[in-house]
Amino acid sequence: MTFDDSRSATPHDSARARPAARVLGQAVIAHGGVRHLVDAVTPVAVFLVGYQLFGTGPAVAAALTAAALLAGWRLRRGDSPKVVMVALAAVAAYSALVLFTGEGRAFFLPEIVGCAVLTVAFGATLIRGRPLSLLVCQRIRIEPADIDQPRIRKHRRLTAAWALMWAVHVLILLPLYAADQITALALGTMLLGKPSVLIAVATSWLWVRKR
Repeated sequence: MTFDDSRSATPHDSARARPAARVLGQAVIAHGGVRHLVDAVTPVAVFLVGYQLFGTGPAVAAALTAAALLAGWRLRRGDSPKVVMVALAAVAAYSALVLFTGEGRAFFLPEIVGCAVLTVAFGATLIRGRPLSLLVCQRIRIEPADIDQPRIRKHRRLTAAWALMWAVHVLILLPLYAADQITALALGTMLLGKPSVLIAVATSWLWVRKR
């Protein structure tokens, strides 16, 4: 390929990328992306504002109130009570940790610990030769029980990408936690938490479907 050829291919590649981005956005929405983003971001944002203005106690009260209001709204819309209660219980657990330690940064500790556990979980399955993404896809019947080697290699790459993503979360959030940077922790959690996970889920789903 000549230099002119490569330059002429760029608009074509961009034209192909636009539909791909549109499909990815549709996949995120189809998986309840907007709802999950609101559920994840609202309690954290409310906690941050309450903490900066009034301290740990009012921040916890504000986060719990926001989570409860969201839960009530979700239940009225007909969302799964189990999913709604799990989300509410998570905020309650984060808040209890803040009250127990007396530190605002404790609100974000479960997120960091969870990311570290997932990093190890995804990485360990690579070592064992059974990529976690494959096990999950087989469990939800996206992949068959018997699978060929090219598909296994594909899931190794996908599992490695997930392990890397969780590791990046830890590498960014843990130093902020150690430095007691509450605002940066909140912003990092809101940007790196559900948004990145939803994009990763949608991308993984599209990639697995592509044969």
